[in-house]
Amino acid sequence: MENRYDNLDKFSKTIHTLNDSLGKKYSISEYAFDVECIYEADDLTKLVKEMIGLGRFDYKFVKEGQDKSKNQYYTVFEIANTKYEFRTSSEGDYVDLETVMPSLELIAKNNKPDYQYNFSNADGGQIAFLIFAKTSELEKAVDEGYPCSLQSGQWRWDKEWKWGVYSDIKVEKVPNFEELKLKYFQTLTELYAFGFNVPNLTINRIYIDDIFQKNSVDIVIDGGPMTTSSNEILGNEIRCFWESWGVLLAYTLVKHYNGQPSLYDKKEMKRIELTQKEYLEKAEVAFGKRK
Repeated sequence: MENRYDNLDKFSKTIHTLNDSLGKKYSISEYAFDVECIYEADDLTKLVKEMIGLGRFDYKFVKEGQDKSKNQYYTVFEIANTKYEFRTSSEGDYVDLETVMPSLELIAKNNKPDYQYNFSNADGGQIAFLIFAKTSELEKAVDEGYPCSLQSGQWRWDKEWKWGVYSDIKVEKVPNFEELKLKYFQTLTELYAFGFNVPNLTINRIYIDDIFQKNSVDIVIDGGPMTTSSNEILGNEIRCFWESWGVLLAYTLVKHYNGQPSLYDKKEMKRIELTQKEYLEKAEVAFGKRK
């Protein structure tokens, strides 16, 4: 555990540096708030005022209250003669962003369609970083490494890969992470060029290191916790997780490092040996082709 936090701190510092420098370069507005901030309807109103203000929308407060039948607080604002309602649970102090964000997104779509609300992936604990930016500028920033999850970074996984099936790849030597990142990116780029249904990323959107625990290959896309793949190093073998980014790692190790593959089904506790060719073909089936 004592070594774990060095790389985690390094990762966090890198992400926050990119957040600040690229946010400034591309005029990304940011509002940081504590997600545990709702104690009454007035708290929701105050929060939404700040959120709307981030986008510099002219607004008029309409009303607020509590819907006891749904155990929710609500607040209503009017922008350009259209009313927008925001709701969150009244049963706890945590703001329900999944019910607040759709109204914010609709405000942007109706009034500034070239802009968007989103979140920075910079880790703030229970502090969230809401952002407002011109979409074209945000895309440029993310391509340079700004920590924000965009649709282009999401994997439209065909789900041909069975849940719980690890890819165990034996290699002569565990590769250096900087070199591995280059090969991982090369593999992703080649697959995309061949029409496979994989994300089209820049290399700056990929971060690889043993971040969260020693003896692991942790892959983070766009600095985001929702796109993190942790893959365990077991001697000269890397146990690659069964989600998309982990299978891509296994594919990279087989293709570029002469990795010898096998599958381990943790549910059935069964191992399946495959040739390199069989593994690459199986992974390509799972990736699927773009429609």
